[in-house]
Amino acid sequence: MRNVLRSCGLFALGAAALLAVFECVLRVLPTYSGLQPNPAPQDYPLRGYEASQPYGYSYGWAMLNAHHGTTNNYGHVAPFDFRAASHPLIVVGDSYIESLMNDYDETLQGILGTRLGAERPVYGMGLSALSAADYLELARRARAEFAPAAAVFLITDGDFVESLMPRPGGYHLERRGAELVPRFVPLTPNPIMQALQKTLGRSALYDYLRANLKFSPGDVLRALGSGHGGPSPASAAAAAPAQPTPVAYDTGRIVDWFLAELPRVSGVAPACTVLLVDSDRYAIYEGRARVTPKESPAVRRRLLERGADLGFKVVDLGPLFAVEYSRSRLKLDHWPVDRHWNRHGHTVAADAVMAALFAGGLGTPCAPGTEAGRATPMAHATTLGQP
Repeated sequence: MRNVLRSCGLFALGAAALLAVFECVLRVLPTYSGLQPNPAPQDYPLRGYEASQPYGYSYGWAMLNAHHGTTNNYGHVAPFDFRAASHPLIVVGDSYIESLMNDYDETLQGILGTRLGAERPVYGMGLSALSAADYLELARRARAEFAPAAAVFLITDGDFVESLMPRPGGYHLERRGAELVPRFVPLTPNPIMQALQKTLGRSALYDYLRANLKFSPGDVLRALGSGHGGPSPASAAAAAPAQPTPVAYDTGRIVDWFLAELPRVSGVAPACTVLLVDSDRYAIYEGRARVTPKESPAVRRRLLERGADLGFKVVDLGPLFAVEYSRSRLKLDHWPVDRHWNRHGHTVAADAVMAALFAGGLGTPCAPGTEAGRATPMAHATTLGQP
């Protein structure tokens, strides 16, 4: 028995030493780390991550395309602080605008800021996993805080259908008869991880497993349950109560609701609001679709047509990306490992925004730093399909 205990002790000691070595090595490597959600949910998503905190980004097990920086005073990825009541051009979106995989001056907001000059502020307000419901809430809060003069919203595939999916730490839409009502699902902190972080600090090994390898303790528990008499994922799903399928809803009506609400919540007139609509760039490279879209082509078409009818500056990036790739043969994203735009893609988008808002020069009503692009008050419209 003593030998068994001694062997177990030596094994545990060796495992601990190995974990310590991994931790030390990963602390000097560019793991994806440091971005913690804002602990005050009542301020989210205007204040996205913890403010003024360093972060690191890399992709996959090999930690490719490493970048690092510091969040600003509002917890967004920018090398400068935002100022209240500054009448900026706000650029709203998901991880494409957050753009951790690029240097800030290579992003849409960074390029626009350089072109417009320091006296015309441009604020990139993108957070990973946001949907159209989050965009509206972010725009509403930005209106109260910054009084923006102009706005750019990047719409990617899935933004509307995902607005119907409850997500911890985000907004979604609930149907109430003929109306849509925004709802927030707060994050539920893991008390064990909170205690460990408070006692030991952040772990580079944990960050690497969670963010670079997309691994979580829940994966192990599910695997153990499946392999040792526990319920398999298929049987667990079959036993779960039926949930509404988002695609069963008329997503086109979500588009109508979004467009009707946008000027009201943002305070920016449609003429000073650009809707950038992304496309499948991999299909451009290979001449065929690479993925099944989350939303039907009819939803995308409705956004383009209905948005233009309502006076928004609607930009279909598909033809612009296709023309640019045909001309330069340069990829517009981090193909083949990452679908997010690279500097080239962000530059094409910035060119489109400049053409949409400032074709007549920087003295237009939409110029940041002024209130000329403010929308007139609009009636509250939450009814599905309202014109």
